Amino acid sequence: MKSASTLLIILFAMVSTAFGQIKVPIANDPQPKLKESYPIDGTHLLKEDFEIARKYVLEHPNWEAQMKLEKATAWNFTVGNTKTWWAQDFVTNSRYQVPSTCRKVGTNCYIFVEDASWNTKVTQTGVDLIEQYFDSKTPVNSSKGIYQTDVETFGNPPDIDSDPKIVILIMDLKDGYDGTGGYIAGYFSSINEVQNTQSNKAEIYYLDCNPLDFTKESGLNTAISTTAHEFQHMIFYNYHKTMQQATFINEGCSLLAEVNCGFSMPSQSGQYGYNVETNHFLFDWRESTDDNVLRDYSRAARFFTYLRDQYGIGIFKKIVASQQFGTDAIIEGVASSGTTITFANLFTNFAMANIVDDKSINQAYGYTYQNIPKPVGTIYSNANQSSSSGVHYLGVDYITFNLGSNLKMQVNSQASSGLVVKALLSGAGGKKVVDVPLNTQFSEPGFGSTYSTATFAIINPVQTFESGTTTAYSDTSSATAPTFTELKWDNSEPRGVLPLAANDTVCVTFNAVTGGKLDSIRVALRYAGSITGGVYEFTGVSQPTPLGKALAKPITASINTTSAKPYPVPFQNWTGVDLRSYNISTDKPFAVAFAIGSSSTVPGIMVTSQPDQSEYHSFTYYGESSQGANWYVLTAGTDSSWYYLIRAYVSLKTDAVAETKELIPASFKVAQNYPNPFNPATTISYSLPESRFVRLKVYDMLGKEVATLVNEYKSAGNYSVQFNASSLPSGIYLYKIDAGGSFIETHKMVLMK
Repeated sequence: MKSASTLLIILFAMVSTAFGQIKVPIANDPQPKLKESYPIDGTHLLKEDFEIARKYVLEHPNWEAQMKLEKATAWNFTVGNTKTWWAQDFVTNSRYQVPSTCRKVGTNCYIFVEDASWNTKVTQTGVDLIEQYFDSKTPVNSSKGIYQTDVETFGNPPDIDSDPKIVILIMDLKDGYDGTGGYIAGYFSSINEVQNTQSNKAEIYYLDCNPLDFTKESGLNTAISTTAHEFQHMIFYNYHKTMQQATFINEGCSLLAEVNCGFSMPSQSGQYGYNVETNHFLFDWRESTDDNVLRDYSRAARFFTYLRDQYGIGIFKKIVASQQFGTDAIIEGVASSGTTITFANLFTNFAMANIVDDKSINQAYGYTYQNIPKPVGTIYSNANQSSSSGVHYLGVDYITFNLGSNLKMQVNSQASSGLVVKALLSGAGGKKVVDVPLNTQFSEPGFGSTYSTATFAIINPVQTFESGTTTAYSDTSSATAPTFTELKWDNSEPRGVLPLAANDTVCVTFNAVTGGKLDSIRVALRYAGSITGGVYEFTGVSQPTPLGKALAKPITASINTTSAKPYPVPFQNWTGVDLRSYNISTDKPFAVAFAIGSSSTVPGIMVTSQPDQSEYHSFTYYGESSQGANWYVLTAGTDSSWYYLIRAYVSLKTDAVAETKELIPASFKVAQNYPNPFNPATTISYSLPESRFVRLKVYDMLGKEVATLVNEYKSAGNYSVQFNASSLPSGIYLYKIDAGGSFIETHKMVLMK
C-alpha cells in the first residue's frame, strides 16, 4: 500500500524533456473528491492461511469428526451476545482479537459488528439491509437471497461448527488504507476451518467498514456485493481443502457471484481494466493491493461472465468441485453443459467476443451482459506501417485501422507458433469476421467504402502457466491514404471528469501531419454548458508551458445535454468546433487547450485512463500542487495516466489541392435520395452535428415498414446508406429518419421498374 506522500508528486526525466507527474485520481462524479479509492478482496492475500489449513487437514484424517465432537451444537447466538473473534492484520501479517456484538440473527446468518465501529460507520439500518440481501433478496430476484443463490450456483459451504448459519463480522479491517488506493472490502480465511490457536473454528467471513460506510448508500452497495463475493470463497474452500486451485478461477467465481446476483461489474475492475491490458496471461494473478490487481479482477470478471453467458450458470458447480487444475477445470465445467470444445478455441472465441459482442454474427462472439466496453488496442490512422511485437500466452493484441482504403495486412510468425489471427470489419456494409492466415497477405478492397473500421485480433491460445512468456510476431500493413485523418490518443470509453479547480487548464498535444489543414476538433463533455479555449503551436515541452503561438483563440465547445451515469456506450456527449476558417496548417505539432473556468463541473471534459506510453500528450495546468502551480501529467495509477477526450480532424492534400471535408456538420439534415426516381437502388445521405441513436426506415404508402436501413448509435458526421428495392414493386415510398427524437424528417422517393 502506498503512503499518501508517495502519491503526491513524482518528478522524472524522460529524454531531454522534464515532465511533472501528480497522482490526482478521478472524481467520484458528480461530486468530485480529491482521492480515489477502490475495493479489492483480501482472500487472495492469505495463501499462508490456506497452507496452514491444508497441512492440518492432511495430517489429521479425522479432523472434521474431532471438531464436531468438540462443538456438537449450534452457536445459537442471539442479538446482544458478545464475542471476541480473531481477525487478520494485513499490515503486519498477524492475527489479533476483535471484541464484537451480535446485531442481527437471520435465517442463514449471524451478523456481528466490531464494538469500536458501532454507531459510527455501522448502524442497525445497515446491518438489517445486509441480512435482507443475504437471506431474502437480490437485485435480480426479490424472493431469493445471496445465500441461496450462491449455494445453487457454486455448491455447499463447509460446516465445522455444527451450525448452518454463517457468521458475518463487520469491522474496520487493518489493511493500511490511508485515504487513497486499494482497500480490502472483505475476506475469507481458511484458518478458521481447522484447529489452530488463532482459529475461530467457525464459518465466518469479514466485511470492511472503513472506508466503506454502512450509513451511506454507496458503502452499503459495495458491502452487499462483497457479501456475495466472500461467501463464494467460503464455498470454494469446501471443495479444495487440500488442493490449491488457480487464484484466477477462485476469484473469477466470486466475481461471477456478484454479477449473477445482479450487481454490476465495478467500472475499474470489471468494465475498463481489461481494456488496457488484453495482451496479458489470462490466469495471471498479482498478489497485491495496488491498482495492477484491478486488471486481474477485470480479466476474471470478463472471462467468467462470458462463460456464464455462453454455457449457462449450471457449469459453475462443476468448475468449483473439479479436482482438475486451471484450464482443465474450466473445460470440465463447460462439458457439463453438453458442449465439447478445446480451451484454445474457447479462448479464441472469448477474444473475439470482446470486440464483436454480437451473437448474430456468431453465437460464440457475444455476451448477454449489456454494454461491456470494447477494447481497441493500437489504433493506426496511417495504415502504412510495420512493427514487431509479442503476444503473451492466453493473451491477445488488437490492432485497429479506421482510415484510408484498399487495406492490406500481413501478420508473420513461425508456422508452429500457434497464433490465431482474425479480423472484424465493420461499417455501412454491416459487420463480418474473417480468418487471416499467418504469413499471408490479407486484403480488403471494400475497406474505406463498405467497411470503415478493421480490427485485427492476434490471439495466442497456447495453454500454459508460464506467465510472462510471449510469442513473437511482426505485422506489415498498407492502404491508400485517406483524404482526412482523425487524431486521438484515447482508446476506450470515458470514465468521468477530474476534480480540477477554477483556472486550471487542460491540454492535448498532437503530432504534425504534413500537408494537412486542421478542419475541426471534437470534445467529450460531461455536463451541459460551454467551455472556452484555443489552438496553439506545441512548444515541445510541458514546463513551463506546452502552449506556444495562438493559432485559433478563443474557441468555444458547447453542449446542451448532461450525460447520465452509467455513461452510455458509445458515449454521446461529443461536441465539435469547426476550425476551417482559421486555415491552420498541421505541418507542425499543435495543442488544443481549454480553461476550466469558474466551475470544475461545467461542462467537464471527460477522461479515460490508459497505460503510460513513451510520450505523453495530455497535460494539465494544476494549481493545487505542493510544488507550485505548473503543467503536469496527471496519473491514474502506478503505470497509467488520464487522457482527455479531445480529438482533432485534419484534411489532407490530394493532387496538390487541399480537400475540405465537413467532419462536424452544423445541423441535422437528410438529403433527397439520389437518383430519384430509381431502379433498383438509391442512396440516402444524412448529417449529424452530434452523436445520436439513429433510426432510418422505409415505408410503403400504407405505412407498412419495408426496410430498416440504420438502427444504431452514430457519431457526429456525414453518412450515406444505400437502399436496394429489387424485391419491391414499383411505387412511391417514404423514408423517415429519427435522430434520438431531436430530429425527425420524412421524404418521398419513387421506384420505377
